[in-house]
Amino acid sequence: MQLNSSLFSKSLFVQSVAVACYFYIGCDFNRENFYGLLGCFALLFAAYVFLVKGAKKESLNQLLGISILYRLFFLLSIPTLSDDYFRFIWDGQLMLNGINPFDFLPTEVNIDFPNQGELLAGMNSPNYYTVYPPMSQIVYFLGAWLSPNSIFGSIVIMRSIILAAEIGIILLLPKLLRLLKMNPLNSLWYALNPLVIIELTGNLHFEGIVLFFFLVAIYLLALNKEKLGAVAWAFAAATKLIPIFFLPIVLRKLSFKKSILFYLIFGIAFMALWIPFYNSTLLPHFLQSVSLYSKTFEFNTSVHYIIRAIGFETVGWNIIETSGPWLARIAYLGILFLLLKKKILTWNGFFIALLFAMSWYYLLALIVHPWYSITLVFLSVFTRFRFPMLWSFLVILSYWTYSNPALQENFWLISIEYSIVVGFALWEILSNKSPISISQKTNYL
Repeated sequence: MQLNSSLFSKSLFVQSVAVACYFYIGCDFNRENFYGLLGCFALLFAAYVFLVKGAKKESLNQLLGISILYRLFFLLSIPTLSDDYFRFIWDGQLMLNGINPFDFLPTEVNIDFPNQGELLAGMNSPNYYTVYPPMSQIVYFLGAWLSPNSIFGSIVIMRSIILAAEIGIILLLPKLLRLLKMNPLNSLWYALNPLVIIELTGNLHFEGIVLFFFLVAIYLLALNKEKLGAVAWAFAAATKLIPIFFLPIVLRKLSFKKSILFYLIFGIAFMALWIPFYNSTLLPHFLQSVSLYSKTFEFNTSVHYIIRAIGFETVGWNIIETSGPWLARIAYLGILFLLLKKKILTWNGFFIALLFAMSWYYLLALIVHPWYSITLVFLSVFTRFRFPMLWSFLVILSYWTYSNPALQENFWLISIEYSIVVGFALWEILSNKSPISISQKTNYL
């Protein structure tokens, strides 16, 4: 970086602190150690804001390189904050043994394969059908195929694929920002974000692959290559379903004729990716698991917990089976309203609409895991809004749940999380500015 000696020393110190924290979290960290995690994240986010706010055009490539280096620290580690990888490897092993992972509950599988007992014991969803779409399943298969006898080997392979997608995002994001006449330094808000680094590369969550394909889709749309963009969008949705919610916005960005063609190509590509898994049980089993997210599971939610408390006071039990589907309907209607309410003439308006549509969805969702906020961080890079960056720090408060044996959530902490995030978002909306934005006067090119 082109910095004076004092600023260089501070930058070196900040990066050293960040490296120490990433090593600490990546090396046999116990997620029950909430205060250690919170302390590390506080230091990491302080370093994050310092590095991004101090960034100059000349230092962009170096800081992007540093963000890749941070991710490499996790390459040979075991996920410390999530146990989802047990199910990933389980599904991969089933495919390796010729079994459709959508056909059986884990407790129904009666074949033997390496590490079967350990995988089943570590799984958090042994009584539910898999809910992961085909592109994710392909990655699980590669992990099992290339390392059939080692859980650690499968983790490294899957992480390498996620890391490759993350590097793709880091390299393409500033190019797209330049293409859209936006500040390429904004890419650092995503690239250096500690939650993004730890939850994606570190904890093997597939939002990195989703966002890579979605970024490619937007890049192709910006180049007026709508057909290829539709295929990339389908790949994103076939990794995790969230990009399907984005589809209505195409009607407001493209002409009606081009939108119909886009949807047709998307539908064909999306359905084609499911063909290897298709049979008579695929749809009922998959929908059964998806429905759990609106009727059964609940974690770190906001509006739902308020409604649930009212339900306990009025009828004496958790009304989730009634309120959950209604909240989902309201969320979907809100998404349609925000994405279809008017013609979107600018790319800035395009991303603002997506950002607030997904923010609305997560406010009404029954489950908001920390890594869910990463999509909002990504979308906010193209806007002036920075409340997702604040949320990506405060969402760590939800990890308090794992610090007690009963896995009971702390509703005071959840209240603090959402009160601050919603309050800050409203302040940004009403004041038309953000105190942590990079100057928009930078020479974009």
